[in-house]
Amino acid sequence: MAEREQPRSGPETGDERLPVRVIAAAEETITRQFDGGDGQESGVLRLLGKVWAVIVAAGLGFGATLLSTALVLGLLFSFETFSITRPSSPLFELGVQFLLGQLLVMGGLSAAYLWATGNTIEYLDIHRPSLLQVAVVLVGPFVVFSVNIAINLVGFAAGIQPAPNVLAEMVSGTPSLVFPLIPAMLLIVGPFEELLYRGVIQTRLTRSFTAPVAIFVTSVIFALIHIPAVWGRTTATPSILVSLVALLGGALVFGAIYEWTENLTVVALVHGLYNSMLLVLLYVRARYLDDLRRLAETTVVLVL
Repeated sequence: MAEREQPRSGPETGDERLPVRVIAAAEETITRQFDGGDGQESGVLRLLGKVWAVIVAAGLGFGATLLSTALVLGLLFSFETFSITRPSSPLFELGVQFLLGQLLVMGGLSAAYLWATGNTIEYLDIHRPSLLQVAVVLVGPFVVFSVNIAINLVGFAAGIQPAPNVLAEMVSGTPSLVFPLIPAMLLIVGPFEELLYRGVIQTRLTRSFTAPVAIFVTSVIFALIHIPAVWGRTTATPSILVSLVALLGGALVFGAIYEWTENLTVVALVHGLYNSMLLVLLYVRARYLDDLRRLAETTVVLVL
């Protein structure tokens, strides 16, 4: 593929025109110095630009998790304060998480970043998929699944079980959750997580680093924000690490797909379809595992 056209505003020293306009003025000064500086000066400014890029990426990535957590806690506090009966349905809990975490926070941060940096939606590389990219959408979820299976098999070989996942436990306890969750994965989770982490963060990092480094840094941030989904479900650090490495592997695939196709639509669909595929597998296991075991035992008896 042709090298991605660099967005869109300024050199690698960064030109994040955040609401605090002092930062923008300072960066414009750095840019002028960069253009006219000697080799040693330019090297220092390049390093500062890379550090700033990582700060921006980490601030957006981890900030999304912290902000969504704060909003959820604030909502729960308001229920208690005003004596409002909170629905006990797990679907309500998930709906609040998706609407506040993905839709409002991740979507809002992405929009705020575009506004603050003076970019438009073209920054995000959202296009109608080509025929080749449609094939990537269909194959991509299985690639991510294979990577995760391989990492978990290595963990099993070392005697380490992956950490339980909050969503997986909910679906196992209430299999019917799968039916509303699949549309949520396709329309909210996949698109809005990819919007922030690949569309904004990875694209920003590619202005200061090579594509592989940008993909890796973004993937590390993406994996780490999922710690709350596994932390507390087990106290075994090795189990948590296996789960995080599996998340990292999947994120690397998402990042590579985005970099290769230069199309956020493709990676958003791959992400949503992958999550949906896992939900279907969880549903089958929860509803039919006992029947499948009995069928397998019967088949073994017949074969013998």
